Amino acid sequence: MKTLNNIKLLILLFAIVISACQSSTNTNQKAATEPSVFFKNIQNGAILSSPFIVEMGVDGMEVEPSGKINTNKGHHHIIINKTCMEDGEIIPVDNQHIHYGGGQKEAQLDLEPGNYSLTLQFANGMHQSYGEMCKTINVTIR
Repeated sequence: MKTLNNIKLLILLFAIVISACQSSTNTNQKAATEPSVFFKNIQNGAILSSPFIVEMGVDGMEVEPSGKINTNKGHHHIIINKTCMEDGEIIPVDNQHIHYGGGQKEAQLDLEPGNYSLTLQFANGMHQSYGEMCKTINVTIR
């Protein structure tokens, strides 16, 4: 009887451990697939010489040229000295909003010396912002 109770206890503990491991794995997988954009080669606070290369990354979506709206696809924009755009807002075409509608993942920027905020904004094929799919960093150009 004592052996049977020990076996039941071991089975219960094993089930709890397996359940906890699966729960943790599911949480990590969900967080890993949350769509986001990032600067691959430049960190916040970087001091750079102009011109410089910007490598743009995205997780949870695919990069494609502009022109069509496809689910979970879009292209990059770099916004200079402005913040993230609202979801669905059309990204304007001007000197502060640089479009990479060809599906580029790398670009060269040439900025005058000074302090800048660079915002990487992801948008659909019609240049409508994906809102929180953005990342802002601050850099100094020497």
